[in-house]
Formats: sequence, structure tokens, C-alpha cells
Amino acid sequence: MKKVMKPQICIPIVEKTEQEILETAKDYAGLSVDLVEWRIDFFEGITDYERTVKLACRLKEILPQKLIVTWRTIAEGGEPVAEEISYEKMLTAMTEANACDYLDMEMERACRIFEKAKKAGIKLIGSYHNFDLTPSEEEMLSRLKTMKEMGFDIAKIAVMPKTAEDVTRLLSVTETMKEENPDYPLITMAMGELGKISRLYGFLYGSSVTFASAGKASAPGQVDVDTVKKAVSIGANGKRHIILTGFMGTGKSTISKILQNLTGKEEIDTDYYIEQTEGRKIKDIFAKEGEEAFRQMETAMIDELEDMEEGIVSCGGGMVLRDINVKKLKQVGTIVLLTATPETILSRVKDSTTRPLLNGNMNVEFIGELMEKRRPFYEKAAELIIPTDEMTAEEAARQILEHFI
Repeated sequence: MKKVMKPQICIPIVEKTEQEILETAKDYAGLSVDLVEWRIDFFEGITDYERTVKLACRLKEILPQKLIVTWRTIAEGGEPVAEEISYEKMLTAMTEANACDYLDMEMERACRIFEKAKKAGIKLIGSYHNFDLTPSEEEMLSRLKTMKEMGFDIAKIAVMPKTAEDVTRLLSVTETMKEENPDYPLITMAMGELGKISRLYGFLYGSSVTFASAGKASAPGQVDVDTVKKAVSIGANGKRHIILTGFMGTGKSTISKILQNLTGKEEIDTDYYIEQTEGRKIKDIFAKEGEEAFRQMETAMIDELEDMEEGIVSCGGGMVLRDINVKKLKQVGTIVLLTATPETILSRVKDSTTRPLLNGNMNVEFIGELMEKRRPFYEKAAELIIPTDEMTAEEAARQILEHFI
């Protein structure tokens, strides 16, 4: 697995008065973050070009972090600014004064300052914001590629999701663009409550910067900086865990207990952990809140693995159905896929009353169909595959350990 680069963390300044802006900058100077973005469209003095540029220069002097200057227009979710104030004139003045380290420029309003910025050593961020919806994957990918072709040093896209699937599509586009252009920096995010996962874990897909709040937020869904720091630290302790996954009945629980006995490491059953945390059984969570709510709990639970002692993690059968879960799990451990035939699984689970997905469907045909739907997800996640049909649980456990010796 390729080493994942941790993202830079950026916090915004969105105060209105010069005094408030300077005071915020002084507060931010002592924070352990990488970038500070000054949103000049919030500044009450933006109608004065010289004053705005001089203030940017003062911020650059105060801040030990790199400074991004951004004018977000009202068309892309920014604050209203008097029409007579020229977007191009303001950005040109910023460039000529070398007033920042990065200049954010909306791709739809690209100015003729590329050469000036290059000579001044200012990096240009091309950006596109859609506060209404999440465009198609084709459109989002096309916009990122166009920004690269236009000469922007970094391409940024922020969209508003209506469903969890919208967030998944945004992350998929990020991953595709990064795979095709591994050395080109990207900043991508889905906004609002649904999009928080992209702000916390977008770096696992290739986003180079995540925006957090240390006071006032500059966009909906922005997460506080401490939460972001914890999220991006996932994997800091290395791939320490042996992570067992697979369809129900493939032997995860039994094999994890044997591995615990053989290694002396802690056993962590994700289903049991969630039940203990929630104070109720999984079947009750399914019945009251539905499968999606439980899957969200699984995703959140993975964060806890970062701080746990090296152990044997037995995952619920649906854990790896979410791509974000797989990416997070691979940061903290090695995923071992246990397999078995539908017939073997039925023989192992036929008397169970704790399998909500099999209620009323305890037969080979249903199990086989459900397994086939999940098979691509399991195989994509697997770093090691152990068939368990023709071996005892102890034999399977010892075969797993051989891989780690």
C-alpha cells in the first residue's frame, strides 16, 4: 500500500474589522497548523485596494504559517462586495505586493496574473464551489483537469452533497484525479453535515489540505481544528493490528480468540465494542435506526483503534462495504479476509438468532446471493485471503500468523 501523505491543515480568518482580523491572526500565530486563509470578502474595508493589500502584508508578517488570500465571490458562496470593486485588480495588487504565499482564484474568474504570480513566488489555487449540489463525476473531474491545464499550482473543488452517495462520488473523483496525476496537489471537500467525512478523511483519497475552524467557520460543515488533528493522525502508530474480515460465519470470532491466545494480544470485536458503547444489541440498532445508522457507528469506531494497544480486530461482516472504512483500517492494520462457501456458512450460523440480515432468510440461496454482492468489496479490501472451509480454526489462525512472522 502506498504511503498516505498527511494533509496540511488550514484555518480561516473571517472577521470584518481590521482590528479583529489582526487580533485573530495573533491568536492563530501560536497554533500548530500549516496554513491560514484570509477571506477578504468578509473584510469591511475591501473597497480600499491599498488598505486591503497592506493588511494582507501585515498578516503575512504576523503569521508563522503560510497565508492564503481568498476572495470568494457571491456566486460561489462568498460575501457581497460592491460591484465597482474589480476582482482582477484586487488579485493583481496582491500579486504585485507579494502579499501572500497562496492566492485562491475562482476558475470562472481567472485573471491574467499567472506569470506575475510565478515571478513573485506565489502559488495559485484554482477553485470551484457549488453550494447547491454535487455535480456529476464527469463534471467534477473535468473541472479539476481544466484547472491543471490552465496552469494553477493547486486545484480545489467544494460541493454541497444531498446524500451520502454524493460524498462518495466526490471522494471517488479525488482518488481518480490523484491516481492520474500523483504529483499534482488537490483540495477537495463536500460541505455541510453530510460532507464532514471528506474534511476529516479526504486525505486518504488524495486531498492535500483540509480546512478546519479555530473560531468562526468559513463554510458549512467545517470541523473544529482539534477534531481534524485527531482524524488526520490515524495511522501515526503504524499498521499494528491484525484485522479479520469476511462474511458472517467465516470464523472471525473464533479465529480471533485463538489468535489472542497464541499472541497474547488484545482481542477487539467491533460488533461487541459498538454494543457496549451504545448500550444495546446490534439487532435493536437495526430495528430502531436501520442499517445505515449502524454503518455510521462502524465508521466512527475505527478511529478508536488508533489509540488501542496492538491487537486482533474482528470486524462485523459489513465493515468493509464502505470504502472509507477500508482506507481507515489499512492505516492501522493489515486486513485478512476469511472465506467460506455458502453451504459452510449455513452450517455454522443456522442456529443463530443474532444475525439480523438473515432473519427469515436462513438458506443457502440467500446467503450465496448476499455473499456475491459483497465479494468485490471483500476482495478489494483484502491484503491476505484465508479460505476456512477445509481447515480448523486453529489451523487458520496459525496460517495467518505465518504471514506476520
